Amino acid sequence: MGETLRSTLSSIGDFSLFFWNTTKALGCLHKRWGLFLKQCEFIGVSSIGIITVAGTFMGGVLGYQLYVSFHMFGAEALLGGTIGVSLFRELAPVMGAIMVTGRAGAAMSAELASMRVSEQIDALEVMAVDPMEFLVMPRILAGLLMMPLLSVYFGVIGSLAGAGVSCGIMGLDPSVFWDQYKRFVDPIDLTHCLVKGAVFGLILTWVGCFFGFNAQGGARSVGLATRSTVVATCLMILLFDYILTSMLPFGFAYLKI
Repeated sequence: MGETLRSTLSSIGDFSLFFWNTTKALGCLHKRWGLFLKQCEFIGVSSIGIITVAGTFMGGVLGYQLYVSFHMFGAEALLGGTIGVSLFRELAPVMGAIMVTGRAGAAMSAELASMRVSEQIDALEVMAVDPMEFLVMPRILAGLLMMPLLSVYFGVIGSLAGAGVSCGIMGLDPSVFWDQYKRFVDPIDLTHCLVKGAVFGLILTWVGCFFGFNAQGGARSVGLATRSTVVATCLMILLFDYILTSMLPFGFAYLKI
């Protein structure tokens, strides 16, 4: 018990120092603009494919399941608004962040861990290049910028897929679907999506860089850093999703007649 407590406090202290050192490097973005754009491409543009596939399947599943459930009560007209609100408030930022964690977060953790065990990060320090400024800061800022955009894109793709399934397969009138969609989905839902996407983007990049940057040992530490990144990031995404949901304004779209 005592050893576990000491290990936990030590990890919290290490992450706090890592957070502080990264924050100090944020003012040097103008020096690393090229690296920042490269990471934006890696985290954002390269993730469009997996986000498209995940959003399509998620929207299609919602279209099937919710239509069957609402049909039991004769409430099929509410399908469009329900799909839109559930996607933009919860599923788009959460599922999008988990997908990007598995693709980009794990990759950057493995890359930094490989650089650590092969002493490339030590070589940067010897050449008077700040590793936080060169390796970590561009990735974190890229996650902060690209994840909200990917979350909105996930919501759009999921909405189109849900409309395609519920209207094209289940037989719901498209005008009814989109009328209720416009009635229930309002700017507050987009605010939820953007804010959660930004926070989750920070989490997946910061946690991934932390475990990769602090890897110790040989090749086995690369695998441990990657595993720890995926597990810790997913848990933190779910935790902060609850916190943000309780703090952000809910809105009154559900009261619209």
